[in-house]
Amino acid sequence: MTKYWIVLMIAQILSAGHINYQQEVGYYEINPIYGRHPSKTRVYTTKVIETAAIYGATKLFPKYEKPIVASATAVAFGFMAWDKSNGIALKFRF
Repeated sequence: MTKYWIVLMIAQILSAGHINYQQEVGYYEINPIYGRHPSKTRVYTTKVIETAAIYGATKLFPKYEKPIVASATAVAFGFMAWDKSNGIALKFRF
């Protein structure tokens, strides 16, 4: 496991925790993959599927493993930053 994968795992875990926090304090999810009020099980399952898809992409295109993983990590952190810029506290519930 490279450092890129470790950072992606951290991003995915934090993102899941942030989505769960949002649900507990009354926000709703706008991503249709999760649904408006996803359960913790749905959030975790979706994150596992997302990570598996990223892994699959890196196996299909091994030459581009670092850019694929780095881009996915940027997206995960980017959504949290976007939430923060829109007034949602950056908190986590697991």
